[in-house]
Parts: sequence; structure tokens; C-alpha cells
Amino acid sequence: MSLSQLIETSKEFAQAYYPLVALITTVIGFILGLRTGFWTRILRKIADFWRTDVRSLKSQNAELAEKLQRVRDAFDGDNNIWLRTPVIRPDRYSASLQSSIPILLVANLKGGVGKTTIAANLATYFERRKGERVLAIDLDHQGSLSSMLLPDDVQRTERPAEAVKSLIGGVGDAGIVSFAQRIPILHSRKDSLLIECDDAFGNYEMRLLLEWLIGDRSDDIRYNLACVLHSPDIQQNFDRVIIDAPPRMTPGLVNALCASTHLVVPFVLDILSAERVGLFLRTVRKMRGELFPYLELAAVVGTLKGDGTERLRETEEKALREAENGVSKTWGNGTYYVWRDVLIPRRQPIADAAGVGVDLAAVTTFEPLGQRLFDLTTRLQPAPSGPRPRSRIERAQGNRAYEGQLSS
Repeated sequence: MSLSQLIETSKEFAQAYYPLVALITTVIGFILGLRTGFWTRILRKIADFWRTDVRSLKSQNAELAEKLQRVRDAFDGDNNIWLRTPVIRPDRYSASLQSSIPILLVANLKGGVGKTTIAANLATYFERRKGERVLAIDLDHQGSLSSMLLPDDVQRTERPAEAVKSLIGGVGDAGIVSFAQRIPILHSRKDSLLIECDDAFGNYEMRLLLEWLIGDRSDDIRYNLACVLHSPDIQQNFDRVIIDAPPRMTPGLVNALCASTHLVVPFVLDILSAERVGLFLRTVRKMRGELFPYLELAAVVGTLKGDGTERLRETEEKALREAENGVSKTWGNGTYYVWRDVLIPRRQPIADAAGVGVDLAAVTTFEPLGQRLFDLTTRLQPAPSGPRPRSRIERAQGNRAYEGQLSS
């Protein structure tokens, strides 16, 4: 019988007796596997997989479920995610703040009220009129302050925002952040610097917040900016810091609140904007006791005053009263904090310069505001008429005597 005939005969036999052939083959394979230890090795691998890989997967699944629950709990109900415990303040936080150079935060959760315009013009005013070296920090990913204060050759270029990421992310050394990326402020004569910002910072803030909420960050991200601004590198090389904050309660704004000595709240002279002043200060007040007890409310400033005269229109007067009422309910003594004598007018040169620079001629418009802030933040002021504003120590300790005076 030839080889081909043998193959054909075998194929016919296998087809005719397939179940028997399969059984015999299986038995032979099983016996050979036992003799060679094949099945023992397979069983051992299965057992190892169950003991290690499956248990590891279960552990990872439990860890992910726990992290997801942390995020859910953080946003549950009316919880303020920024009051999450524990609160880990930097060493000598209180002493550093009370001996700090003025750190002015211009903030409001309502957009379009003139925060950036005020911050940019104040930075220019303090440098050109007071001879101060200013560090301006843009914390809004829209980058409007950066566009106003950057020199023309870099104003419209793509900005990676690496310096501000380092500040808020807690990964940068103060000296590196403030001096390695030297971007002088437009028209600067004192080598005042800008920490610029752009769109890339928005995604970075979101990732930083999620990492903190799920426990992937061991540091307290709320105080990263404070660690830098209170360091000798900043305190000894600058006379003043001005921060432009976003109209959102982001990691950047919370860091600015924790790092700043004074808060300036702009609002447009209309009822809708004035109503938001009290709501914003209520939010700040709830956080203040736990996170930044030494932050002073410096001023609430009306903007976009119309008609070019000192006379107040009826709607503007109503807006000022609404703002004073909101401040009185949340902070105390609204007539002291709402500065009626430094209202920012609606002027075309200011509007034309917004987003593309600072009009030096229009800076004089901000002199009354700048001078009052300079007086308030650089030396003691005489006590105003009516209930006096609390000092940092009194506010931090919750002075009961003053509270009684305020409520009477």
C-alpha cells in the first residue's frame, strides 16, 4: 500500500469513527499530560492567577470605587468642596501673611465687572506713580490680563502657561517661577513681571482638582500659591503682588484667596451686578474661617459709571445701596467697604485698551482707587466713622465685642 493510499484510508477511518478517534486521542493526551506534568503546571498557573491577578483586580476595583465615591461625596448636596478636611496650612502661614508685602486679589464670581481692567491699571499705577516693583499674576485661563500687560511682540502668541501651572500645582520653586520666565510688564520701568496665563491652564486646573479629590495628591493644593508668594524670593524682590482671578471658584481662585492679604471686589453699577456682591462675599465668608482667616476685604468698587459726571443716576444709587446692604449682611459696615468716592467711569480709552494693552493716559482714572489702596495696605489708617472694620487678629479670633457692636 502506497503512502497516499494509507493517508486516504486513515481519513476514511477517522470520518467513519470520529467519536471513537476523538475519545482515544483525548485519553492518550491526558495520560501523556499526567506523565509529563503538563496538567500539574496548568493547575498551578490557574491557582496563581486566582491568588494574585484576580485578587489584585478586585483590590483595584475597590480602590476605584472608593475614589469615585469621594468625588460623589464632594459634590453631594450643598457641600463646599473647598472646605474638605483636613486643612493643612503651610508652616508659619499666619506670621507670613501678617508680615507680607501687599498681595491684592481682584475677584468677583460675576464676569464682565472690570476685574482685569482694574488689575492691569493698578499694576501700572503702583509701578509708575509709586515706584513699586510689581508682580502681576493672571489666574484666568482666558488670559485677558496677560494680553493687556504683555509686550506687543508676545501679546498674541501661544502661551503654554507653564509658570502659573507650577505656582498652583505646587511643583515650582519660587525663584524659578518668578525669574526664569522673565516677562516684563508692558511700559515697565522697574522690571515688574507678569506670570501669564492661557487656555492650557483651564484643563490643568480640572485635573489638579480631580487628583486632589480622589486622594492622588498628598499636599493641600489650596496653599500652593501661598507657599510661593510668602517666600523670601518674592517678599524681598517685589513691593506688591496683584492677582487677577477668574469668575469661577477654581483651584486658582481658592489659592489666591489663601495667599492674599487684601480683596478688592469690583461690580458694575447696576442691580444685577450689585446683588452678586453679597452672594460672593457670603461664599468667601463661609470659607474664610477655615482656610484664610487673615484675608482683609479692602474695597468694593463700582465700575462703568455713566454720564461722565460726579452725579449718580438713580439706577447707580440703587446699585450702590444694594451692594452696601449685601456687604453689611456678610462682612459688616457696608458703607465703609463700598467706596463711593472712587467709582470707575465708563470711558472710551479704557474700553479701547481692554485686551490689547494699558492706555497710560487713562491710568490717571485709577489714581483715586490706587491711592486709597496704597494708603490702606501700606500704613495704618485713622479709624473711620461708625463701627470700625476688624483687624486681622480680631477677625481670625472672632471678636465677640465687635460682633455685638456691629449688630447693634
